[in-house]
Amino acid sequence: MKMAKKLLALVLTGVMAMSVLTGCGSTASRQATGKLEGMLKEANPKATVEVGSETLANMAIDAATENGKLQTPASAKSSIRAALEKAKKDEYVWYTYFKAEGKNEADKAQEISKAVLTEDGKAINKSGALNAYSLNSQGNKPGDEFVLSMKEFTVKETSGGKATDVVYIMAVVTCKPVK
Repeated sequence: MKMAKKLLALVLTGVMAMSVLTGCGSTASRQATGKLEGMLKEANPKATVEVGSETLANMAIDAATENGKLQTPASAKSSIRAALEKAKKDEYVWYTYFKAEGKNEADKAQEISKAVLTEDGKAINKSGALNAYSLNSQGNKPGDEFVLSMKEFTVKETSGGKATDVVYIMAVVTCKPVK
């Protein structure tokens, strides 16, 4: 009987540990992922989107911010591009960041889709990916499996001499190339 209780306790501990590990990605990320997948399916009916770790989003946030503030748009773009191209040189990479205030999950997905889809929303914007030139020149195109890395971050913005905290969302979408 004692052995059975110990075994049951061990099994339950393992189940609890696995449930913690499989809970990757915030609820907001999972909801935005579902909405984004629906938008991408209009351009590619086979498209799937899954929630990835926040690692790429964190890299982009670190590259875009300095001393708790956003860099100028040109500096942020250059820094983000360098960080993400180096991290994912073998995949298509798109990114965007935007203010979180007032945005529901559909609005967030819409903002992200602007980076991944062509302006008319009818095709994947393969030339808009950070490393598109090198991948496209090898005869590649984006595959059907997309991964979203998304994270909220707060920066200080000054307006009229008053500093306020503003929440942004950084989103990085990746996709492996196919021939």
